[in-house]
Amino acid sequence: MVVEDQTPRRGEQGAEPLLRMTGIDKSFPGVHALDSVDISVYRGECVALIGENGAGKSTFIKILTGAVQADEGELRLFGEPFDARSP
Repeated sequence: MVVEDQTPRRGEQGAEPLLRMTGIDKSFPGVHALDSVDISVYRGECVALIGENGAGKSTFIKILTGAVQADEGELRLFGEPFDARSP
């Protein structure tokens, strides 16, 4: 038996992001690493983070995975609030 995923993709009616991170802020002593960062990832998408050294890529991923806590912002996974407290 084959079960087909019927989750709408970006642009389709009813599409909701699988992951949404909004208003993510993070500061360390002397460094504002992330300033109100937003991202939405939809079913079927492949997303890459690119940027210069020091742009905040690693900090962003560490917040997503729970290794570091955001100072502000919201994470939603499958539309539900998500609080990654540890990897």
